[in-house]
Parts: sequence; C-alpha cells; structure tokens
Amino acid sequence: MIEAGIIKKNKGSPEEEDAVFEIRYMDEDNLDEMMALQEVIIQNLADKEIFRTHSIDYFKNLFQVEKAAIGAFTEEGLIACSVLKFPEEIEDNFGVDVNLPIDDLSRVVHIAKVAVHPAFRGNSLQRKLQGIHLEVAREMGCYHACCMVSPKNRHSLQNMFSHGFIIKALKLKFGSRLRYILHKNLLRPNMSVPDEIQILSSNIAGQICLLNQGFLGFRLELLRDDFEISYGRVQALRYLPEFQYSNHCMSSGRRSFVTLAAR
Repeated sequence: MIEAGIIKKNKGSPEEEDAVFEIRYMDEDNLDEMMALQEVIIQNLADKEIFRTHSIDYFKNLFQVEKAAIGAFTEEGLIACSVLKFPEEIEDNFGVDVNLPIDDLSRVVHIAKVAVHPAFRGNSLQRKLQGIHLEVAREMGCYHACCMVSPKNRHSLQNMFSHGFIIKALKLKFGSRLRYILHKNLLRPNMSVPDEIQILSSNIAGQICLLNQGFLGFRLELLRDDFEISYGRVQALRYLPEFQYSNHCMSSGRRSFVTLAAR
C-alpha cells in the first residue's frame, strides 16, 4: 500500500459521504476491475471522444512492468487508476512528436491512462496518482514523461499543467483524435515564461500556428463559457510584435496578449 485516507463520495452533492480509500500498485488480478472502471467512465461522458478505451490485452501487456499501474480502492473496488507505458517502438514514442533527441527516446515514459470514477471526482485523485507515478518514473531511470490530452478535456489538461507539463504539439493521433502532446523533463524543471500569448482552447488552427512558430503551452485560465491556454517561447520575449500569421492570426493590440481566431 502506498497511501490511505478518507475521501468524499459524490462530493458537493446532498448525497455526499465519507469513504475510506487506499492507493496501491495493481497487477493482473485487477484487470477486470480496470475494464469495469473504464466502462463506467465512458458511459458517463457527454463527449466520448475525449476518453480513449483499451482492450484487456492492452492493459495486460502494460501490467507486466512492475509498478506500471496504480489504483485507488474503496470498499466498492477500484475508483481511480494511473497506468504508465514504456514505448517499445519508435513510431509509438511521443518523444518523436515533441522532437526529443533520438538518444533520449529510450528514456521516455508515457502516462497512458488516468481515470477517476464519476462518483469520486473532485478529490484530486487524478493529480495525486499522477504525482506518485512521476516519482516512480524518475526512480526507474526515465528522463522524460509524455502524455496526450484532448483539447476538450479541461480538467486533465489543468492537472498536467500543475505537474509542470507543457504543450509541445497538437495533432491527430490514432486516426482521427485531436490531441495535445505534453512533455515534462523529469531531470530538470521546465522554463518559466513571463510574457505570454493567450488563445481560446477552441481555436485549434491558431494554436497549431503558435506551436509551429516555436511557442509552447504552459497554463490554463477559465472563462465563462470556455478556457484559454497561455503560450510562450523558451526564451522570454521583451515585447510582442504585430503577428502576421497566415490569414488566421491577428493582434489584439495589447502588449503580451494576442488573440488568434481561426477563419
């Protein structure tokens, strides 16, 4: 067992109640619970595109690596999980997507799956499990951690930013799923960027434009009906010129703030 304590079931609702939980490593004995949790999550999503499901054979293969799977359990069973993947083929390695040196690709780990049962959301379980697994990855000799997040998945994106991940790519993966590719250097912290460009998360073309110009996404800010992503360069900019991005970018006229709108 890694950790134990009390969390809230149905947090914030009139039916809220305390639940005893414990976090521990998982193995093949937990495969059925993993598949059941995955099914509950997909059935409770309004937009099922943001969550990619996997077969039992996929998880069985990942579980062969010690400490690759962590679960949070209550008396009801598995309520949250985090799964690491150590990519074996170069074409499956997200390090390629974020332009890591070829010599570092063997030291890349993917956060392949993080899921929380709808009844236990709001307890920071996703963030907690991610933090544990990032420390495990360091101890296992990994230099880089990468993950995919849907541009529609604000909660997961916010959690990744809280751990120091940065957006380095935005592209179609696994056929037709649009995904951010995020990266964290496990050996040294990522840079801070005081000057920034803020752009709506729904503005896909504008974000791709920024990424192609060398900008990286590093923070999220909530709006009334949407959220913005803050992008910056590796080296802090002293000022932002009037950007002339191909047809779909325009300056807002404010220093360190540019709004980009896709046509």
